[in-house]
Amino acid sequence: MRTLSREETPHSGGLSVEELEARLQREVKARIEAEQLLEDKSRSLYQSNQALEKVARNVEEQRQQLDVILDNTVAGIFLANESKKIVRANRAGLAMFQLDNESVLDKSVLELFEDNFAAETLLVIGEVGEKLDTAAEAVGVRGDETFPIEFAVTPVVANSGKSQSVWIFRDITRRKHEEAKRAAMEKELNQAQKLEALGTLASGVAHEINTPIQYVGDNLRFLQDVVSDLSALMALYTSNAPAEEIQAKRDAIDVNFLLEEAPESILQSLQGMEQVARIVKAIKEFSHPGANDDDKVDINETIETAVTLSRNQWKYVAETKLELGAGLPKIVCSGGDLNQVFVNMIVNAADAIEDAGAEGLGEIRISSRAEGDWVEIEIADTGCGMAPETVERIFDPFFTTKDVGRGSGQGLAISYNIIRQKYGGEILCQSTLGEGTQFCIRLPASPDIASEPKAVGAGA
Repeated sequence: MRTLSREETPHSGGLSVEELEARLQREVKARIEAEQLLEDKSRSLYQSNQALEKVARNVEEQRQQLDVILDNTVAGIFLANESKKIVRANRAGLAMFQLDNESVLDKSVLELFEDNFAAETLLVIGEVGEKLDTAAEAVGVRGDETFPIEFAVTPVVANSGKSQSVWIFRDITRRKHEEAKRAAMEKELNQAQKLEALGTLASGVAHEINTPIQYVGDNLRFLQDVVSDLSALMALYTSNAPAEEIQAKRDAIDVNFLLEEAPESILQSLQGMEQVARIVKAIKEFSHPGANDDDKVDINETIETAVTLSRNQWKYVAETKLELGAGLPKIVCSGGDLNQVFVNMIVNAADAIEDAGAEGLGEIRISSRAEGDWVEIEIADTGCGMAPETVERIFDPFFTTKDVGRGSGQGLAISYNIIRQKYGGEILCQSTLGEGTQFCIRLPASPDIASEPKAVGAGA
């Protein structure tokens, strides 16, 4: 048997004490490092848990804030799943449609509409990636009643990858009532302006009617005498009076003159009555408040009516030249509205020519033509013209350059509203101080043609 040396110990595997001590030191160091790593990991895990708890608290606070915001938003907001079933609604939405949290979950968002065509159309547009930057109007259903709504829909993708959609609703009942009231007030204002214009034109219209009536009366009295004289002559013929007496009567009444002048008197009388009829028709078309906005109006006929109605305003200061294009498409609008616009323009042109104070008669030129899908009407005058700063304000309500009692400042403002706002057209102005003014009115041949916004000012 071998005797152990001093350096060897049992279970040392043949290692010396020094080697065992080094090994022990390494194990202690490794244990210390492991404990330090464990402590660092524990500290990091604790900090991560603290951060997660903070994030969770923030998320919960944000969720609560979002709930508060949604429930205090005046607009109704609904979240629908891929089947268009409502999965969430805010307080305003529930109140708007008279629903509760329980019944709303079994409801399709399309059931909120009387006719869901517009809703489905907007949703499809959004699903194919088109930008939805405008809201649509529709009719909502609330119990047994309907009401006007404005809505928008935005498709979204949830974290789960499922498609959802956010629907935002506004009850526009009050706005519709206000719009109806404003439309009624505008209609009354337009009618008042028409009556004011008729009042201004009244004396001239009376004169225009009185002149033909006078010569119609004179002609009728002449024809009365003609009939009386010819009746007396016929009586002599039927009584077999002597030829000398008949000839004397023929010479006395001048039969040849009567037979020559009577047809002319009849023709003049008929023309006079036609002139009166045109004026009366023009007044009726101009002042009638119940004209339909969807009538098909002949622009040239409307211009001629306005020229007839305003004749006494311009005939002493200007010549009116018409250059009306043939075959123009009829415009879907109210003829009374366009009559009002054209009369305003012609009267303003006559006033501008009078204010210019030039010798002789000025000129008012009115032309019409078709330009693609539009009809253009130009009304130009050789009047006093306007400065650029005046041109910029001519369509402002109550702005006028005329003396007190001569203009209310409403004519061009109402004309602008009729052409631009009501019928989607354009009304532009060019003017040079001391030379004259030209208005260009553009009207769409079809209501479906949209007017691109253009600045109204010195440039046409």
